[in-house]
Amino acid sequence: MMIVVAILVVLMTITFRLSKLGSNADRRTRTVTRMQKLENCLSGYHAAFGSYPPVKLHGSRDIYNQVDRHGIQNDERNENLWNWNKIGEQAEWNAWNQVNAACKSQPVDCRFPYPEGYSKKIDIISEEMQRRANSGNKRYAKYFSDEATRQKLAAGFDDGFSRNPNRHSKHKGEIDWRNVQLFKFGLMSFLLPRYLVMMNGDDVFFSEYKQWTGNNVIPCDPFTGNNYSTWQQVKQYSGGSSQADLAHVANVPSQAVCARWMPNLETTCAANHEYTLFGINIRDSWDGTELSVENTGIEVFSPAGEDSTSNQYILDGISVRDGWGRDFYYYSPAPYQRYTLWSGGENGRTFPPWISRKGLSSKANQCISLWIWDDIIHMTH
Repeated sequence: MMIVVAILVVLMTITFRLSKLGSNADRRTRTVTRMQKLENCLSGYHAAFGSYPPVKLHGSRDIYNQVDRHGIQNDERNENLWNWNKIGEQAEWNAWNQVNAACKSQPVDCRFPYPEGYSKKIDIISEEMQRRANSGNKRYAKYFSDEATRQKLAAGFDDGFSRNPNRHSKHKGEIDWRNVQLFKFGLMSFLLPRYLVMMNGDDVFFSEYKQWTGNNVIPCDPFTGNNYSTWQQVKQYSGGSSQADLAHVANVPSQAVCARWMPNLETTCAANHEYTLFGINIRDSWDGTELSVENTGIEVFSPAGEDSTSNQYILDGISVRDGWGRDFYYYSPAPYQRYTLWSGGENGRTFPPWISRKGLSSKANQCISLWIWDDIIHMTH
């Protein structure tokens, strides 16, 4: 009997390891496939505009800038990153948060305020997250990558407007991403028709905040050739229910050109809503990113970049993620004639391609090697 049990245990172990290998192979295949689709979109963008998407820096590329509990970089430096030996240690996690913020300084995802009408749903999810975060139950630990994340979710959050519409008023004239986290113009804001996707929130965000107006020029009506007088007109058309309304925005040249590469994004994007753009449903059916308690990718922010958990809110967004459900990384230096697109692989860790490892210590290189061994990289042009 003991021999039979031992043989069964060995067979089960082998089966588990083989299934894990197969699962990772599938995830790597999915990752490469998605990178290729993004590469096709980037090639289309270059053909149309003569450069790759000029994603502005939403932070610093300096890996030694510290970050607060919201993952936002500050001006304090911490160069003691390599005091760890194993992935998962608290020291390693702190170091990775710092490096990850630099890697995402040119983000892939775009972020924007939630559409009106989602307040109640967001409140329900916030209350459930608070309950789980404060319960002390270990079975909920999968929702909290570290103690800072648990504290953020334990404090609760809202949709960013309904409870306190004036919370950002003192920052209306700023475009400092660390101070006003209302919009994020990442790679997808260039590859998708931005107005049709992002202009769903309250009118005030698009008429009064430099976060939007400073990064968008009011377009011309493609049917009349006249400039729209206000952003409210563009929002009215982009949120319209009729094809005639949508055509006023969809035919704006900067938006219409996206139709060329939109088929590459069919059922590929991680999004909280269904989006049908130029007849293409871009939402990934398997991704499971619908706003819900199960979505551990919810980003919780605090106004003014404060390192606190008071007055928090979340943003809507769209991204393209790798086979492990994590955002890709994008690097394109001015004048945007080349780019690197890569994934952090199974362990979710990576290291920025713009930093030479030759000048780093042997300990630093040892730690970085543990991070990058499984990276899927170099969709580079």
